[in-house]
Amino acid sequence: MAGIKAKTKKKPPPKIESKKPAAGNSRAAAKPAVAKSAVAKSAAPKLPPAPKAAPPRRPATVARPVVAPAKPAAPAPLASTIVFQATPKAHVPPKPLAAGAFALDKLGQVALTATNLDLAIEFYRDILGLKFLSRFDPPGFAFFSLGGGTRLMLSATASQATLYFLVDSLDTAVRELKARGVSFLQPPHRIHRDDAGELGRKGTEEWMTFFRDPSGNVLGLVERRNG
Repeated sequence: MAGIKAKTKKKPPPKIESKKPAAGNSRAAAKPAVAKSAVAKSAAPKLPPAPKAAPPRRPATVARPVVAPAKPAAPAPLASTIVFQATPKAHVPPKPLAAGAFALDKLGQVALTATNLDLAIEFYRDILGLKFLSRFDPPGFAFFSLGGGTRLMLSATASQATLYFLVDSLDTAVRELKARGVSFLQPPHRIHRDDAGELGRKGTEEWMTFFRDPSGNVLGLVERRNG
């Protein structure tokens, strides 16, 4: 039985050898992979291009208010003036003066501008025939007689026209006019002493003070005091 019953040995399964591609065939083996990737790309759905980012918005410009150029400052007054309130009130006419009250009724001097004092003297003396009194250099004044004690003064620093009122007492005139609202630039002071008697009596002193009318015209008060 032992000889009959021979043990049959199981044959191992045949080995399947993987065939490596030859070195020369490496390019050919790589081609199918490229083809598959190309097929995959063609099979993939095409996506729309991504929208471009919008450029950043500029901030809106705010219109600046137009500023008017500054006005030049008004020139300072040359002399005193009647004082007016910042907010003008309704005009109230002054009360009529009582009989015998102080009043300005004598004109003592008129001043005119002379841009060329030599030519001005020739004009008033030789053409108009006014009586020439005297000339003072400096400051550059020329005086003429207008008759009745009134004089004409020519000066480069005078305003277009200045009225000088002759008064008996300068202190009294200033006090009366201040009570009526007139403002003076300075207290009365001596302007000139006529030691040579060129303008009148020798030794006569002239005291003056100045103010303005509402239109800006310069007015002066003059008192002639005997020396």
